[in-house]
Amino acid sequence: MSQPLTPEDELVSDIVACQLVIKQILDVIDVIAPVEVREKMASQLKSINVGANAAADPVTVRAVQKAIALIELKFTPQNEAH
Repeated sequence: MSQPLTPEDELVSDIVACQLVIKQILDVIDVIAPVEVREKMASQLKSINVGANAAADPVTVRAVQKAIALIELKFTPQNEAH
């Protein structure tokens, strides 16, 4: 009974699936990774030099920015108390 997905719907579905997997990974890291590891993760992403390719690939630049924000948001001191 399900209708075939459009290519756009498939892309959205893939993105949602990736987000769910990433959330699970972050939850595991939140439990097992010391603060130093979390800080290093964000630092490594910040060190990626996308400046030269920014105009050519804005999607990658935005993805790196979102990844940094996600790690920093996930690993704020308020979240470490649980």
